[in-house]
Amino acid sequence: MGKRQYTQKEWKLLSWWLAQYHPHASIAMNVRLGPTMRIAQVGPVGEVAPGVLRLRNRWADAVFVENNQVNLVEAKLEPDPGIFSTLVHYARALRADPSYAQWRNLPLRLIALVYHDDPTLASEAPFYGVQWIVYQPKLDELPRPMVRGVALETIAPELPQDWPARLNAWGIIA
Repeated sequence: MGKRQYTQKEWKLLSWWLAQYHPHASIAMNVRLGPTMRIAQVGPVGEVAPGVLRLRNRWADAVFVENNQVNLVEAKLEPDPGIFSTLVHYARALRADPSYAQWRNLPLRLIALVYHDDPTLASEAPFYGVQWIVYQPKLDELPRPMVRGVALETIAPELPQDWPARLNAWGIIA
């Protein structure tokens, strides 16, 4: 099996969630984000079709605009701590992307959409300015929902207390 054996199931999870909770939003799925940059001495010489150089850009699962707010979504069946850095990275790429310049001044909400909950990760989401959403529709081909890990009894974060403010100061979230 390939590295992302759950990819199609993640797409179904994301699609169902968007259709159920955001049916009137302006939605783009599987979005390449970030400014297009040429690499010296690499690639075709001369004119290049629009979008070809964007092939190197990373993919965000979904970007949607609703109620004058931009929402950036990463969907996972099996969440891991990397979901936070992925969302922060995609947020920076979205803010720098000229294709999304019209939304640059709108507030940005980062969303981790997960199928299996992990209370340990869920408790860390606010430090990164991420909304943690557990969505468990009854999809026949998905395994039964489970809770991964356990909640920490006392949370003594290693992150600085002003972590969300730093993201805001960097212009990542508003």
